[in-house]
Order: sequence, then structure tokens, then C-alpha cells
Amino acid sequence: MLSEFLSLIYPATCLNCNETLISAENFICTSCKMDLPETMDHLNPENELFQKFAYNPLVKSAAAFLYFNEGGIAQKLIHNLKYEGAHEIGDLLGAEYGRTLSTFLNPDIIVPVPIHKKKLSKRGYNQSLGFANGLASCFEESEVRDDLIYRIKNTATQTRKNKLSRWQNVDNIYSEVKEDLEGKVVAIVDDVITTGATVGMLCDKLVEANASAIHILCIARR
Repeated sequence: MLSEFLSLIYPATCLNCNETLISAENFICTSCKMDLPETMDHLNPENELFQKFAYNPLVKSAAAFLYFNEGGIAQKLIHNLKYEGAHEIGDLLGAEYGRTLSTFLNPDIIVPVPIHKKKLSKRGYNQSLGFANGLASCFEESEVRDDLIYRIKNTATQTRKNKLSRWQNVDNIYSEVKEDLEGKVVAIVDDVITTGATVGMLCDKLVEANASAIHILCIARR
């Protein structure tokens, strides 16, 4: 009742078009949801995102839910997810994408890309963990594990770095994987993938831990 009362005084508005949301809508209105820039990567095994990781024989697929365009819906959703405390956006997008992927994929383990403890303390949550949980809710037997590997190097932001600088920036940023993953199919989950440097380093660690196959999923790709 309190929530409904507050919504009358401070009505929630769509993050994209600023229209007032109705009770069944979350963060974006139905019209903007219909306009989400979906990549349909899961229907194209050789998609652009997969090509970033094709050098690794254990990476069997890669797919982004949305295209990331400057000023677009995806950017606004991810900005609010990462910097405005709207961690629920990750769960919602994960569940939305998971319903689509559930007939294509069922990994044993889902690993959200770790963030350094300093960033985790400042933000209060790992933005990729909610997306992972949303995905897992649609898969039959997938387990989300955010305790298998840690980020041990707090690097500068990747946003304005070129491709070479991004790869140099993420060298030796992860701990070793805590468990032997022999026979396990692992899905790596991230928010936005640009060059794939951060995820590529995580793939290397999972290969060392004997994962049998790796799939890469993200909210958006540039």
C-alpha cells in the first residue's frame, strides 16, 4: 500500500522516453520494451561477438542480448544498473533473455565477471551477478557461482582505451579458479563487451581449470 501511495506522488517514469509507467511496467514502458535493440546473436553461431573469442577452441558460443548504442535504450538501462543503484535491472534483463536462450543453452555453472573488492564496496553489488541470476532462473540446472574466481587487480576504466591498451590493462587481473571444473559447461556473464579483453582473460583461467566448454553471454555489445 505504501508503495502504491508513493507511486501516486512520485510516479515512476520510463528510463528511455520519460513516460509514466503503469503498475505492470518496470524501468521502461511497454512501447520502449518492444523497441529494445535485440541482436538475435543466438540465431547466428558465427556472429560478431563470437568472432572476438573464436581463437579459443573451448568457447562454443557468444551472444549479447542488445546492441549498445550511444544514447540508446541499452546504454540508459546499463547506466542505471551500474551507476544509479538500480540493480534489479540486471535480474529483469537476465530473465527476459533467459526465456529466449533456455531452448538453446543449459550450462552447469554461470560465472558473473568479477569486479574488484574496492569497486564492489563502492557500488554495493556486482552488476553482472543480477543478470546471471535472471538467466539462471530460466535454465533447468544452472548454478550461479560468484565465488570461484576473484579480481585481484583494480585496473583503470576501459571506456576510453584502445584495443591494445584494453588487453594490456587486464593482464593478470584474476586469481586462479578455486575448483577443478573438469566436465563442466560454464557460461561467463558480463554487462557490456567491447573488445572482449576482460572476458578473454577469464576464459583463459577457466581453461586452466579444465572446463569442458565455455559460453559467453552479456547484456549488450558495442
